[in-house]
Amino acid sequence: MAAVIADSADHDDIRLALESLRLGKRRRLHWRDESPAHRLDIARTLTKLPLHSIVTVCIHDRGIRHERARRLCLERLLCELDARDIEEVVLESRYAEDRLDRSLLTGMRRSRRVSLAMEVRWISPYDEPLLWAADAMVGATTRWLDGHSQCFDVLADQIRVICLE
Repeated sequence: MAAVIADSADHDDIRLALESLRLGKRRRLHWRDESPAHRLDIARTLTKLPLHSIVTVCIHDRGIRHERARRLCLERLLCELDARDIEEVVLESRYAEDRLDRSLLTGMRRSRRVSLAMEVRWISPYDEPLLWAADAMVGATTRWLDGHSQCFDVLADQIRVICLE
C-alpha cells in the first residue's frame, strides 16, 4: 500500500502532469494496465514532480489472507502519516470494502494510535488523479520485489519502503 505526500499547493500541477499520461480514452492511469514502456514514462514523470511516497509491504504466506495483509499495511501507513502530521489523507475507494477501512480507522482513533485531527476520505480513482501516483509507486515497488527493478530504480529516491513482519 502506498501514500504519496505532496504540498497542497502542488496538487493541481501534479494532477495535470498525471492526466497528461493517460493514453487514448482511458479514464485513469492504472499501473497493471500499462505497458512496460509506459510504466517507465510514468516513473520518469513522477521523478520530476514535488512528491515522495511511503510504501508499506507485507510479504506473507498463504496462511495470511490478503485482506489481513492489506489491513496491516494500511494501519502502518496511517501511523506513518500521522507521525508526519499529515492533516488530510485520501484513500482509494474500494466501495463495499471501505467499511473495513473505516472500522480500522475508528479503532486506531479510539486507541489513540492516530490523531482525531487527521481527516481521512475515500474517493474513486476516476475522480482523483493524485491516487494514480500512489498506484504507480506501489506498482513499481511490487514489480521490484518480483525482480523487475527498472521503474523502482528510477523512483527509489522518492520511495520509502517499510516491510512489515
